[in-house]
Amino acid sequence: MVRVLTDYFSPLCKAWVLLLFRCNYKILLMSVIGVPFIASAQGDELCEHLIYFASKTKVGETLQVKLINDWANFSKSCEHNDTEEGKEFCAYLIKNTSTEFMNINLSRVLRCSESDYNFGSIYINKITGEVSLFEIPKLNQDIALDVNFSIGDDLIKDFIEIKAINELVE
Repeated sequence: MVRVLTDYFSPLCKAWVLLLFRCNYKILLMSVIGVPFIASAQGDELCEHLIYFASKTKVGETLQVKLINDWANFSKSCEHNDTEEGKEFCAYLIKNTSTEFMNINLSRVLRCSESDYNFGSIYINKITGEVSLFEIPKLNQDIALDVNFSIGDDLIKDFIEIKAINELVE
């Protein structure tokens, strides 16, 4: 069984899985579920898709998408205001983001700004807020991203809303 499990992981992860299997089966199970999310953080294509989406914003206009997780029904949806750019980015988000861990999705989006922040080993249980990201690498400096989010609130579904705003900076 161990050999079958390790065939799904990179060589570095194989050793980790083997060690955990010997230590505790429950920990192994949790790790197998979590490893794909850890692996997705490296070489993250989300940033490429986010920059492509934002770069389509015309001067004086705003493009936006809103990723919504419905944990109770283990599903997610994405609102795009009927723009082609939004539809394309939403299609990517639906296929390539976590349904159960919206905090990971938020970290992935914020990482695209290459700003100096580090959640490190912090687990986000409940957070609501809005951040504005400026001077994002590989993106026209006239385009800013406003990221509005709510995670862990029992009264509303978890969401991340991304607005790309293109305003000429003089």
